[in-house]
Amino acid sequence: MKSDKIKVLYLINFAGKAGTEKYVENLIDYLPNNEFEAHLCYNIPGELSEKCEAKGIPCHRLSMKSPFDRKAVKSLSKLCIQEKIDVIHAQYPRENFIALQAKKRLKSVKVVFTSHLTLYQNAVWKFFNKKLTPLNDAVISVCREGEKILIENKVDKSKIHVIYNGIDTSKIPPRDRSYLKGIADGDAVVGIALARLSPEKGLDFLIDSVFEAKKTLKRKLCILICGDGKMRESLQRHIDEKELGDTIKLLGYRTDTAKLLCASDFAINCASSNEALSFALLESLGSSLPLVTTDVGGNRDLCEYGGKAGICVSYGDTEAFASALKAVCENDREREEMGRLARHKAENEFDLNSLLFETVKLYY
Repeated sequence: MKSDKIKVLYLINFAGKAGTEKYVENLIDYLPNNEFEAHLCYNIPGELSEKCEAKGIPCHRLSMKSPFDRKAVKSLSKLCIQEKIDVIHAQYPRENFIALQAKKRLKSVKVVFTSHLTLYQNAVWKFFNKKLTPLNDAVISVCREGEKILIENKVDKSKIHVIYNGIDTSKIPPRDRSYLKGIADGDAVVGIALARLSPEKGLDFLIDSVFEAKKTLKRKLCILICGDGKMRESLQRHIDEKELGDTIKLLGYRTDTAKLLCASDFAINCASSNEALSFALLESLGSSLPLVTTDVGGNRDLCEYGGKAGICVSYGDTEAFASALKAVCENDREREEMGRLARHKAENEFDLNSLLFETVKLYY
């Protein structure tokens, strides 16, 4: 006999610790237990799968080698029948295509797809998007730029819903500059970047921009970069070559980023591509930090849509990014005003519970 609860299977290739995994975790935690039963299906284990197992969420391992992995389609179909799944919520194009092929065998299962990237796809992807995405019950874009790119990629326009990522501002600690004692000079204006140390995060561009800004900057600046990755050694060499060791600090992976945000003066995102709507920047908004970002994905939505909470410039324009850094450093009043608006936007436009509710409505 089928349960009265709606069973939702979250399908993700890598169950790690990045923004998409946080998105899935938020949805799982939000689902009312009396109406829904969450399942996690993944290929590569990580922090998300470990958390779900600790919470007692049913977890299933599924190899997903390609978007047209026939074995994965067959295994997913069997899993959905066995567990009486009602909704598959896929997180990337590969997972979505596997889910849609399984849906052909499972007529009653809904497939919802969230697009977390702003990536223009090639002709082959566009062909299959046009053929398969009409089978989606809903496609979620987490920013307005993402919606435009999905349409360009031939995803069925009628299925697209723009639903931003969200945060719970009630969980953000109070501002406390003293937390930076021993990390940053108390007189410095402190910018913080939460980012993997990988090429698409644009950190070499940030280093070059800071070097340019410091030529004429009248205030002491400190940039904190929190994250790990394969580029740590090369980034440190770049910092040393530019003689910026006292200005830019690689802090590595931190578990106290919420407190670091609430101790900083502004937040930075230098992504070069693919970024849709950064959770790190949402947390920065909630921490009353103005933003200095590249014009990628949803960054402009965060900075300018509904009022100016930051400065958004083109990736690669070192002089423009340097000017933006100088602007937030040298004008205390404007920086504080942008910070107030940032918090207002986080509370009113990116409220986690409201946005999760909009997503869960698509499961019915």
